[in-house]
Amino acid sequence: MDYVYGLNKSGRSIVNFLKRNRKEFRVWDDNIKVRKDYNKILKKDIFLKPLKKNLQKCKNIFVSPGISIRKNKFNQIKKNSIIKRDLNLYLDEIKNIISIAITGTNGKSTTTKLVGEILSNKNKTFIGGNIGKPLCDSLYKNSNYKYHVVELSSFQLETVKEVNSHISIITNLSIDHQDRYNSVFDYINQKKNILTKNGYNLISLDDKYSKKIFYKKDNFKKISFSVLDPSANFYMDKNKIFENYHNYNKSFSLKKISKDLHENYNKQNILIAYICTKLLNVHKKYFFQTINKFRGLPYRSKIILNTKKFLIINNSKSTNLNSSINSLTNYKNVYLILGGIAKEDGFETLSKYSSNLTCVYIYGKSAKKIDREIKNKLNTQTFKTLKLCLIQAVSDAKKNRIKSTILFAPACSSYDQFKDFEDRGKHFTNIIKKIIKAK
Repeated sequence: MDYVYGLNKSGRSIVNFLKRNRKEFRVWDDNIKVRKDYNKILKKDIFLKPLKKNLQKCKNIFVSPGISIRKNKFNQIKKNSIIKRDLNLYLDEIKNIISIAITGTNGKSTTTKLVGEILSNKNKTFIGGNIGKPLCDSLYKNSNYKYHVVELSSFQLETVKEVNSHISIITNLSIDHQDRYNSVFDYINQKKNILTKNGYNLISLDDKYSKKIFYKKDNFKKISFSVLDPSANFYMDKNKIFENYHNYNKSFSLKKISKDLHENYNKQNILIAYICTKLLNVHKKYFFQTINKFRGLPYRSKIILNTKKFLIINNSKSTNLNSSINSLTNYKNVYLILGGIAKEDGFETLSKYSSNLTCVYIYGKSAKKIDREIKNKLNTQTFKTLKLCLIQAVSDAKKNRIKSTILFAPACSSYDQFKDFEDRGKHFTNIIKKIIKAK
């Protein structure tokens, strides 16, 4: 008997797969409302509490990525059962598919969408995983996908040793999810499970953790990319791409780039997409067409308002400090709003960018902690809620004689006050609309 613990998108996708294949299974979700709603769909009682005596009866235990498999309840039953994520089931089932697997700390969702859309111009392509459609949605019979482009989180990668994809990609690595891992090296070791022995591994040279993986001596076929190091196999400077791979030297300029890819940190995404286009022998015209018309994902540096007085940006997807800094470096005279549940220390790093910052507004569960780290070096204000932060930031920025940038890049997870980063981003946009309308 199989067991599915956690009925989010990935959990429900696994259940659908087990039902189609007439497998015996039981399920559970810690949220009583989710259980009640899902019981109506299944129309029979298949709920089983995740107790030791119950879990020991199960051969495969599929755990939602949102639940840590390091809890004691799982340690107690590992001898009799196999703890898995949806990725394990997915890897067991896919055959004759050209797969591109993408992970990293930042940029992986945009990269997944960008690569997927390029390939979709010519062939049927599944785009999903940690974004969009869950992995097991791709396992329907007669789906006829030529390509799978999948984003994989560190949580999904915890239970595999190798993804065995045609192309594996590490966009970048920085400190993240320290609320779930023992150290940054523990986190990075999970990310490294994406590396493939039978295909290409695209790895950044722009951070110390990725760079170390690239230069480690092993049997993996590696290709480097960079927006900082001209010696990389593929390098991008401004809007120009340089190839230096297999003794082949060439460069070309990108004349038209979507406004949703203009920020500096999107150069990595563009560069990765180009390398995939080349490795898969996809005509370059599809690459050019896609980066020209590309529409970004919600709440990734989305411009909410741009007037003579204000530039207001919603980057709710910024859930770690490095992501916030990447956003911050693109602007001047910034009124930065951050907060939620901090996943790491080190917010004092923001002081290095004091020339970009006018004031930092902090809210949420970790507000006092963050404020203690930076208040002696930066101008800060703390509030209980995002709404109060935003009201004050708009009021302060309005007094400035030069154009002000109000940047929402929280650098924290959202779960203290919101369902997820999308719920948080929607809330931010709604508040802005009401404030602007009132004025």
